[in-house]
Amino acid sequence: MASNRAPKQWTLTKEETITSFEAWRQNLLYILSLDPNFAHFLLEDTTWQRKTSTNPTRGFTDDGEDVPVASRRTAAQKVTHLDLMLGQIANFCPVVARNTIVKNSTSMQSIWQSIRAHFGFQSTGSRFLDFNALCLEPGERPEDLYQRLLGFIDDNLLKANGSIRHCGEAITVDEEMTPSLENVIVLTWLRLVHPDLPALIKQRYGTELRSQTLASLKPEISQALESLLNEIHTATESKVLRTALQQSSIRPLQPPKLPTPKVHVTRSKICPLCQQANRPQFRHYLSKCPHLPAADRRYLVRARQVMSDSIAMEYSDPESDVPDTLTLLPIATESLPPPDG
Repeated sequence: MASNRAPKQWTLTKEETITSFEAWRQNLLYILSLDPNFAHFLLEDTTWQRKTSTNPTRGFTDDGEDVPVASRRTAAQKVTHLDLMLGQIANFCPVVARNTIVKNSTSMQSIWQSIRAHFGFQSTGSRFLDFNALCLEPGERPEDLYQRLLGFIDDNLLKANGSIRHCGEAITVDEEMTPSLENVIVLTWLRLVHPDLPALIKQRYGTELRSQTLASLKPEISQALESLLNEIHTATESKVLRTALQQSSIRPLQPPKLPTPKVHVTRSKICPLCQQANRPQFRHYLSKCPHLPAADRRYLVRARQVMSDSIAMEYSDPESDVPDTLTLLPIATESLPPPDG
C-alpha cells in the first residue's frame, strides 16, 4: 500500500520569481498541513501576536470544555506548536531574518508578505505598473511569455482584507479573473510577440470574433502563431521591396549624348531589399537577390530588355554589372525618343 508522502521541500534562494516562490509556498503549506498540530495555524483567519518577554503566550488562551478533549490545547501547547511550525518555515527561508518569521510574524499572510517584500514582488498598488516592463526575452518562447503575463495578473488580483484599497473602499471578496481581463492579457501577449499581430488576428479571425472572445481563440491562435508570424515577415519584405522599386522609378532618366564613348559603369553592389531588412549579406544587385519573389524577378528581366533596346550604352558585363536602378525604370522609357533607324 503506497503512502501519501509530501514532495521534498527545498530552500529559497536569493533569486526567485513569482512562479518559483508560489511553488515553494504551496509545497510548504502542503507539508505543514499534514501535521494536525499545525493545521489550525494555516487557516486564513488565524492570527497571533508577536512574541515578547511580556507576551510569551502570543495572545493564546487555554481551550474551554466546549472543545473536544482530543483537540483541547493549553496556551503553552499552542505556543509550542506555533514555534515549531514557524521554525520549520524559517529553516527553508534563510534569505529572511529568522526572527522576522519566528518572533515578529502575526499570521501566515504576514509571513508571505515579508518574503515577497524581500524579493520585491509584494502586493502593492505600484507593483501593477511593472506589467508594462514585461516583454519577450531573447530566446523565449511566445507561450512562456503568455504564462508570465497570466501569472503576473493573477498574482495582482485584489484579495479580501488585504492592504490595498480600490477607490477608497476595502476589498471584501477576492477578485477573480474576468473575461475582459483575459482578453487584455491575450491582446498584450499578441502585441509583445509582434506589433502587427493584433491587426492580422482581427483580419484572419474576424468571423469567429463576431461571436467569441479573443481569449476563447487563444489555443487556436497559439497553434497557428508560427504561420502568422511568417506571413507578417513576408508582407514586410514585400513592402520593403515595393518601396525600393518606387524610390528607384522616380529618379529622372537622361538620354545618352551622341556620340558617346564606351562607358564602364562602376557601382558598388548593394541590394536595397537586403539592406533595409538588415541582412548581413547585401553586397549584390537586386536582380541577383535570393529573397526576390519570382514575379518581381521576371519584372526585372523584362525591364532590362526594354532598357537595352532604348539606351545605347555598353557595359563590361551586361549580366551582372547593369545597375539595378536603371533596370527598374521600364515606365520611364515611354518618354525617351525612339531609337534611330
